[in-house]
Amino acid sequence: MKLPPLLDTRFVQFLQVLPADYHEQAYAFKAFARPRKIKSPLQLLQLVLAYCGLDLSLRS
Repeated sequence: MKLPPLLDTRFVQFLQVLPADYHEQAYAFKAFARPRKIKSPLQLLQLVLAYCGLDLSLRS
């Protein structure tokens, strides 16, 4: 998923505030169990923030 440049830079800033081990925590808390179409916890986080934060729907 390719984000617009402004959102992409804000996402990078957001990642800097996350704990260093957020990737491992996603597996530990079972927020991300197995990769299928979404390949990583990072990609899952991008999707959640894009759809919920921007009030987008899955159909659009």
